[in-house]
Amino acid sequence: MYNEIEGLSIIMRKIITKPCDFLILILFLCVIVHYFSMIFTGNSKLLAEVSYGEEVYEYDLNQNKSFSVKGNLGETHIAIQDGEVMITASPCENKICVHQGKISKAGQWLCCAPNQIIVVLKGQGSENSLKADAVSF
Repeated sequence: MYNEIEGLSIIMRKIITKPCDFLILILFLCVIVHYFSMIFTGNSKLLAEVSYGEEVYEYDLNQNKSFSVKGNLGETHIAIQDGEVMITASPCENKICVHQGKISKAGQWLCCAPNQIIVVLKGQGSENSLKADAVSF
């Protein structure tokens, strides 16, 4: 009988947490919630920075819009739709810039090299995403 009570006492000591254990658990849960909120919130304020030489224009990605930018060869047509930016038409020969597709995250970019037009998405996290990292080398 004594061994059973002693065994139960040992099990209870293992189960009962100490106050610091509770604080560590709360801290861990806060870190997890913060991490997932950063992943799933996305960038609330993104700007498309369109540049040609010294000229720089900024457009909000929350507003659907189509516009043209005059470059070396002629006008490049750019569309912002549903938070995504794409080059829809360009006077260059190969149309590589049109085939690049849509971009929607900070740090991504589109370029029409022959017409010298660059579109870069700026917003939360864009400064870090443009820096070189270990994978870049």
